[in-house]
Amino acid sequence: MTETPEQGEIDMLTRSRVAGPVTRDLSRREADGLLRSYLEPAGFSEGVRRLAACRLLVLVGEEGTGRRLGAVALLSRMSLAEGRITVLSPAATAHELLTGTEYEPGRAYLLHDWVTVSTDRTALVDLARKLAELGSYLVITRDGGPSAAVEVEHPWVAPEPGELFDLCLSTFDRRDGVSAEDVARARDIAHLLATPAEVVRLAARVARGEEAEGEEVAAWFDTKPPLREVLAVAAPAFAHRLPAPAFDRQLARLERLCGETGERPPSCPLVGSRDGLVAFLAPHQRAQVLAELVVRYGFWLWQPLRDWALSLPGEGPAVRASAAEAVALLAAHSFAEVRHTFLEVWARGNAAERAAAAGVLSSMCADDALAPKALGIALAWADGPEDVRVTAAAALGGALAARYPGDAVRHLRRLETGHGPAAVVAARSLALSRA
Repeated sequence: MTETPEQGEIDMLTRSRVAGPVTRDLSRREADGLLRSYLEPAGFSEGVRRLAACRLLVLVGEEGTGRRLGAVALLSRMSLAEGRITVLSPAATAHELLTGTEYEPGRAYLLHDWVTVSTDRTALVDLARKLAELGSYLVITRDGGPSAAVEVEHPWVAPEPGELFDLCLSTFDRRDGVSAEDVARARDIAHLLATPAEVVRLAARVARGEEAEGEEVAAWFDTKPPLREVLAVAAPAFAHRLPAPAFDRQLARLERLCGETGERPPSCPLVGSRDGLVAFLAPHQRAQVLAELVVRYGFWLWQPLRDWALSLPGEGPAVRASAAEAVALLAAHSFAEVRHTFLEVWARGNAAERAAAAGVLSSMCADDALAPKALGIALAWADGPEDVRVTAAAALGGALAARYPGDAVRHLRRLETGHGPAAVVAARSLALSRA
């Protein structure tokens, strides 16, 4: 049974970072800026042909293949009454897209990272007909493989990373003194990166004459450090920017779980103390360490690390907030694991754990690729049992309310009409959204 939260607990649950709204118009100038270094992947020409013919196209494929930018590029190829692209909510169902959305003639629409549980072939085919009558276009992107609605779906793949790197480097203003050797070395690194966005960022750094971010982290892990040293960089990934005594307590707890009780290494080349707070020496190193831990280590490390991280919400507000940020960063590399191991557990937990779950979703809103997933999770919780509805009401009053104001307010009003703790938290979230 979930008790009604006190006022302070409600504030704790609903406090979060604010991000900008994503359901808005994208101007022609913004679209052109995004496409300045765009490389058309295999199948792009066929996508242009099918969108022109069908007026509706659902790009399906793996996460991190550049579908959003691909959708913008496809729409930019269409003959439009005006250059603006209207971005729709990823929470809309196929039926809502068909009957509940007002489309203007000759306009372009984009729905990125559709969070629908299942597609409705009939509704999508009818929607394509409706758009054709208006002379408008809609491109939707979603994870996964083809569904029954094959008439309007198109598989999407990432562009070749070496070619993308070359295009970006030729597009960006390249600083004098960047050697051919540095460029060749960075191009090799580009082939190892997971997403087109990472390739673009790498090319930008090379053009500015900077070293590739994260190389020093990978190089440190390449030395195969002993477990005690690995724990010394894993701990600040979750317990970041804590006062040294507080950090030492958390590291000691993790070491005990891993059976490490010997002499602690004197220092770590990635971690230091700044203004009395233990933190990574460079901001990007935190996410990079988490990524390296995911790809390099298995159950023997991650089982105690998970158990320790799961307990962090109970270690006070500062530790809880840091743990939520870390889990959000981890979601970029292992989303299914984050959802199953952390979010679903914390969402059903005590007040501190529910606050951590809401904090994770708020932190995910800082990432354009993760924000729609955060919305999908919150809306699923809003239809769940009472304890997870409380967490949903808290999350929808945080950064999700800034990212997706229409969806957040609609579902908060529905939760407010109920009874119990979820209604109390929903009312508080609505009041904060109006403030």
